[in-house]
Amino acid sequence: MSRGHRTVPHTADIALEAWAGAREECLAEAARALVESFADLGTAPAPDGGVDFSTTGHTASGGDQEGGAGLLIALLEEVIYQVEVHGRVVVDVRPGQDGGLRLATVPAEAVEQVGAMPKAVTTHGVRFGREDGEWRARAVIDV
Repeated sequence: MSRGHRTVPHTADIALEAWAGAREECLAEAARALVESFADLGTAPAPDGGVDFSTTGHTASGGDQEGGAGLLIALLEEVIYQVEVHGRVVVDVRPGQDGGLRLATVPAEAVEQVGAMPKAVTTHGVRFGREDGEWRARAVIDV
């Protein structure tokens, strides 16, 4: 199955879409889409830090028992939090311990800023779940 992401036009904000065959891969693609909206990952050095992100315990949305929109929102908010509070940019997302994700980071000054810094995830219209045999995500980000 293919996996990927893109940003799409949205009035005064950034809308991102991601897709993959597996849930964690789709989450990773969504995080990458968010970061690529403001940072050039092609210039990023090798990660020198990171944080573990749990994919359990998030409020389901739309009847999705595997985390739904709540899980996607929590991940994207964590990416924003890392930049705002710790000055770290997530440059890679991999499977982590206990079924979670490992968000690999570098100092924000180590990557070139190419867009507006995200401020928050808009909760309206967020989607995350299985569609037509693959995982799909969509979110709007305030900049």
